[in-house]
Amino acid sequence: MRDWYGSKWVVGFGLLVFLLGSPWGAFSQDTVKVGAMFSITGTGSAVGKIQVEAVKLAAKEINEKGGLTLGGKKAKVELVIRDDETKPDVAVRRLREYQNDGINLLVAGTFAHVSQAINEQVKGGQTHVIVPNGIQEKTFEKKEKAPYFSSSMGAVDAIGRICGDYVAKTYKPKSVILFLPDYAYGHGAAKGANKVFKEKYPHIKVSEIWSPVGTPDFTSYIIKIKEAKPDVVMMGHWGNDAINALKQVYELGLRKESKIFFNSIGYTLASGVPADALDGVTMGWWWYHDLSGLKDPATENAVKEIATKYMKEYGDMPDTFAIYTYIAMMETLRGVEASNSTDPAKVHKAIMEKPEFMGPKGPAKWRIDGRPDYKYAYFILDGKGSKARKDKHDIAKIVEAYTGPELCLSLKEMGY
Repeated sequence: MRDWYGSKWVVGFGLLVFLLGSPWGAFSQDTVKVGAMFSITGTGSAVGKIQVEAVKLAAKEINEKGGLTLGGKKAKVELVIRDDETKPDVAVRRLREYQNDGINLLVAGTFAHVSQAINEQVKGGQTHVIVPNGIQEKTFEKKEKAPYFSSSMGAVDAIGRICGDYVAKTYKPKSVILFLPDYAYGHGAAKGANKVFKEKYPHIKVSEIWSPVGTPDFTSYIIKIKEAKPDVVMMGHWGNDAINALKQVYELGLRKESKIFFNSIGYTLASGVPADALDGVTMGWWWYHDLSGLKDPATENAVKEIATKYMKEYGDMPDTFAIYTYIAMMETLRGVEASNSTDPAKVHKAIMEKPEFMGPKGPAKWRIDGRPDYKYAYFILDGKGSKARKDKHDIAKIVEAYTGPELCLSLKEMGY
């Protein structure tokens, strides 16, 4: 009898070891669980809610095709959605909850400081993470980046570099004020802009004005800017702050005195701003839903396809962050299927071994520092006022598609 029980224990223990050592970990063979954590409440809520829409659309698209092919069988994608409340400490707690639940695939991040906090927590390789928002350049440095951490968008420093270069070449200003939010995103954008101005346009006087995240009234900051009389004001707020800042810039007449350049905006935020408050404002967009005239049929069709899907599902155009979140989820799932695994190391390796992909932003290729190099890095658009708009989706017109080198610093500079 003792031998029978002993044999049963050995078999049971062996089965447990097999399961824990298998590529599935705590996952069911017919389901792949993926964490999706965004700022559903708090300052980032205007963006976080559409990120949830994007991951749901990606999962639905895969599941309607039968799911992921793994081990010769089909596995459905199950999203586990949580709210980081736009707070790094909350995000860290939620991350630990995912890990305790055996979920080691995560698409997460609305605000840069939250995403950077996640990077710090996964340096042991516990979780495969793709964040769909911009983060500070230093996070991609070899010594800083967690092994299986990536961003489908890239570095916010690039926004500063691209927009600074465009502003200097286009408007030829004598003075520029960087009016930015006082947190990681704003700091990165300022760093990028200052780098370009210092190295390429040292004759331009550049100064900075910072506002705290969650500022309801920007009047005192705008008055200070008006008193300085800059040729160009480069703004870059996010979430609800962006909507409030642009409204108040319009109401206080700053646009009549200085050129307003908003360095990064998306459809959801732009839709929340009164049309006439965007009239004459030049903006940087990571993605726009109408690229007609780009003279790249494959990319134009990819944009139309995602816009049509999103409109059918949600009755509106996708936002920039919806696109990058969709890309982050689809690339995560591509890695799972290519590796036949949910193990973070194997998923990451599979993506990097076949880094080229065609997404709703056009052709791209992952770099070893954890961000894609997109053929079309950025788009510059001029805002349309109420009289110029054909419908509620007609927010702006494309001025330029940026394909220059400022999107990413060299791998050598990043320590690779």
